[in-house]
Amino acid sequence: MTLRTTAIIAGALGLLMLIAGLIAQAATPARAVVTEATLDTPVVVLGPEVLALPELQRLAVTADGGVEAHTARPMDAEAWLVRYSATYITGYATWDEFSTRTASRIVGDAATPSPSPSATAEATPAAEASPSPSPDATEAVPAEESFDYGSGDLWRHNWAGVGRVSIGLTAVSPGEYLVVNSVDGSNLDTLEINADRQVNDAWISPLIWIGIALAVLGLLAVLSAIIDVRPLQERVESWTTKRSRIATGEDPKAGSRRERRLAGSSLPDIDLDQTGDES
Repeated sequence: MTLRTTAIIAGALGLLMLIAGLIAQAATPARAVVTEATLDTPVVVLGPEVLALPELQRLAVTADGGVEAHTARPMDAEAWLVRYSATYITGYATWDEFSTRTASRIVGDAATPSPSPSATAEATPAAEASPSPSPDATEAVPAEESFDYGSGDLWRHNWAGVGRVSIGLTAVSPGEYLVVNSVDGSNLDTLEINADRQVNDAWISPLIWIGIALAVLGLLAVLSAIIDVRPLQERVESWTTKRSRIATGEDPKAGSRRERRLAGSSLPDIDLDQTGDES
């Protein structure tokens, strides 16, 4: 196998490496990713094991009204959470979706008041014309006007916002729960978490550059096979011959090293007829 053939094969392999590197570079996902979830509970919870993920950067929760966020020790948070419906974020199912768990609690029966014990089976015409509330009947109060989360003494850090609250997750101490709730008790809207995922793409750039180098080498080998380079070789040989003055027939320059070498001045004179002392 000649050197030119070897270079052409290397160029073909380099071209394949270049194509593979470009495809891998185009398919590499972005490092910064935002994952969003729709919430249907008034509380959302992230436990210590989720907050310990190194990729998480920032959390944001939106709602129609006020939003509060708190941190607490696991014992305090779990004791508080048993009273309220909450969505627990347990991790990532994929980078586009969270894995969640929902715990539903019955907070109260204000929305379904019991009938008055003094209500009669048949309503009188006067009652139909001008109904008066029973003294025992209670009027249902909207949850957002009467929702009470109890004492906030258990919270260690607090954030608040109107319509949206955003928290840098590095501010949460290790081992703590992060609890976010709506102020009026209505369901939260969305949860967004910004994460900086690890992407193994360190091998792509070297693959591309090595592929480029080999492809250029193969291209030069192909061009040398297509283009007649003999005139250039003749010029180089002529220049080399003229430089060495071997085939020009010109006499060497007086006093030059070549003149002395041709004259044999560098060789010692030896008298072959010299005899030793006969005495």
